Amino acid sequence: MAEQTLRAVVTWADPTEHAEGVGLQDTSGELVEGVGTPDGSVRYEVDLTVRERRAPGPQRTDFGGPFVHGTPKERFLYLSFRGTGDEPWYRRAKIILPVADEVAGKAEIHARVVDAGRSRAVLDGGGWSAV
Repeated sequence: MAEQTLRAVVTWADPTEHAEGVGLQDTSGELVEGVGTPDGSVRYEVDLTVRERRAPGPQRTDFGGPFVHGTPKERFLYLSFRGTGDEPWYRRAKIILPVADEVAGKAEIHARVVDAGRSRAVLDGGGWSAV
Protein backbone atom coordinates (compact mmCIF):
# COMPACT_ATOMS: atom_id res chain seq x y z
CA MET A 1 0.00 0.00 0.00
CA ALA A 2 1.31 3.42 -0.91
CA GLU A 3 1.07 6.16 1.68
CA GLN A 4 -2.22 8.05 1.36
CA THR A 5 -3.27 11.53 2.50
CA LEU A 6 -6.52 11.70 4.41
CA ARG A 7 -8.20 14.98 5.43
CA ALA A 8 -9.56 15.00 9.01
CA VAL A 9 -12.38 17.49 9.58
CA VAL A 10 -13.32 18.14 13.20
CA THR A 11 -16.28 20.35 14.06
CA TRP A 12 -16.56 21.56 17.64
CA ALA A 13 -20.28 22.04 18.19
CA ASP A 14 -20.20 24.42 21.17
CA PRO A 15 -16.72 25.94 21.40
CA THR A 16 -15.32 27.47 24.56
CA GLU A 17 -13.53 30.80 24.27
CA HIS A 18 -9.95 30.81 25.49
CA ALA A 19 -7.90 34.01 25.38
CA GLU A 20 -4.57 32.32 24.66
CA GLY A 21 -5.81 30.24 21.73
CA VAL A 22 -7.41 26.88 21.00
CA GLY A 23 -6.63 24.56 18.13
CA LEU A 24 -5.48 21.20 16.90
CA GLN A 25 -1.92 20.72 18.15
CA ASP A 26 0.86 19.33 15.99
CA THR A 27 3.77 17.34 17.40
CA SER A 28 5.97 20.46 17.60
CA GLY A 29 3.40 22.25 19.81
CA GLU A 30 1.99 24.59 17.18
CA LEU A 31 -1.78 25.12 16.96
CA VAL A 32 -3.98 25.18 13.89
CA GLU A 33 -6.90 27.36 14.80
CA GLY A 34 -10.36 26.62 13.51
CA VAL A 35 -12.73 28.63 11.38
CA GLY A 36 -16.07 29.78 12.75
CA THR A 37 -19.21 28.65 10.97
CA PRO A 38 -22.62 30.35 10.68
CA ASP A 39 -24.15 28.01 13.29
CA GLY A 40 -21.53 29.04 15.92
CA SER A 41 -19.44 25.89 15.73
CA VAL A 42 -15.73 25.87 14.87
CA ARG A 43 -14.29 23.71 12.10
CA TYR A 44 -10.72 22.38 12.06
CA GLU A 45 -9.07 20.65 9.09
CA VAL A 46 -5.73 18.84 9.03
CA ASP A 47 -4.13 16.26 6.78
CA LEU A 48 -3.15 12.84 8.10
CA THR A 49 -1.34 10.01 6.36
CA VAL A 50 -2.50 6.42 6.21
CA ARG A 51 0.43 4.08 5.77
CA GLU A 52 1.23 0.42 6.03
CA ARG A 53 2.06 -0.64 9.59
CA ARG A 54 5.66 -1.46 10.30
CA ALA A 55 4.96 -3.64 13.34
CA PRO A 56 3.06 -6.91 13.21
CA GLY A 57 -0.50 -6.88 14.47
CA PRO A 58 -4.12 -7.34 13.47
CA GLN A 59 -4.30 -3.95 11.71
CA ARG A 60 -2.60 -3.46 8.36
CA THR A 61 -2.49 0.34 8.37
CA ASP A 62 -1.68 3.17 10.76
CA PHE A 63 -2.03 6.94 10.93
CA GLY A 64 0.91 9.30 10.69
CA GLY A 65 1.70 12.94 10.16
CA PRO A 66 2.42 15.98 12.30
CA PHE A 67 -1.00 16.05 14.02
CA VAL A 68 -1.16 12.38 15.02
CA HIS A 69 -0.33 11.57 18.64
CA GLY A 70 -0.38 8.37 20.67
CA THR A 71 0.61 4.77 20.05
CA PRO A 72 -0.40 2.46 17.18
CA LYS A 73 -3.05 0.98 19.50
CA GLU A 74 -4.66 4.38 20.12
CA ARG A 75 -4.05 7.29 17.78
CA PHE A 76 -5.58 10.68 18.50
CA LEU A 77 -5.60 14.40 17.75
CA TYR A 78 -5.15 16.97 20.50
CA LEU A 79 -7.64 19.81 20.84
CA SER A 80 -5.38 22.05 22.92
CA PHE A 81 -5.89 25.18 24.95
CA ARG A 82 -2.70 27.23 25.10
CA GLY A 83 -1.43 28.15 28.56
CA THR A 84 0.23 31.30 29.83
CA GLY A 85 3.64 31.96 31.33
CA ASP A 86 5.66 28.81 32.06
CA GLU A 87 2.77 26.45 31.35
CA PRO A 88 2.57 25.62 27.62
CA TRP A 89 -0.90 24.08 27.91
CA TYR A 90 -3.91 25.06 29.96
CA ARG A 91 -5.76 21.90 28.93
CA ARG A 92 -5.76 19.31 26.16
CA ALA A 93 -8.52 16.96 25.06
CA LYS A 94 -7.80 13.82 23.05
CA ILE A 95 -9.94 13.24 19.98
CA ILE A 96 -9.56 9.50 19.45
CA LEU A 97 -9.14 8.59 15.77
CA PRO A 98 -10.94 5.64 14.17
CA VAL A 99 -9.06 2.46 13.27
CA ALA A 100 -6.99 3.30 10.19
CA ASP A 101 -8.01 0.09 8.38
CA GLU A 102 -11.65 1.25 8.50
CA VAL A 103 -10.95 4.50 6.61
CA ALA A 104 -8.05 3.53 4.33
CA GLY A 105 -8.87 4.52 0.75
CA LYS A 106 -11.24 7.33 1.80
CA ALA A 107 -10.62 11.02 1.09
CA GLU A 108 -11.95 12.57 4.32
CA ILE A 109 -13.08 11.66 7.80
CA HIS A 110 -15.45 13.85 9.82
CA ALA A 111 -16.23 14.06 13.54
CA ARG A 112 -18.30 16.41 15.66
CA VAL A 113 -17.01 17.18 19.17
CA VAL A 114 -19.87 17.76 21.59
CA ASP A 115 -17.81 18.04 24.80
CA ALA A 116 -14.15 19.12 25.01
CA GLY A 117 -14.12 19.64 28.79
CA ARG A 118 -12.59 16.26 29.61
CA SER A 119 -9.24 14.61 28.92
CA ARG A 120 -11.00 12.78 26.07
CA ALA A 121 -13.28 14.80 23.87
CA VAL A 122 -16.76 13.33 23.47
CA LEU A 123 -17.88 12.90 19.86
CA ASP A 124 -21.48 12.86 18.76
CA GLY A 125 -23.17 9.46 18.77
CA GLY A 126 -21.99 8.56 15.28
CA GLY A 127 -18.30 9.13 16.00
CA TRP A 128 -16.14 9.43 12.88
CA SER A 129 -17.64 9.12 9.42
CA ALA A 130 -15.71 8.60 6.20
CA VAL A 131 -16.33 10.26 2.86
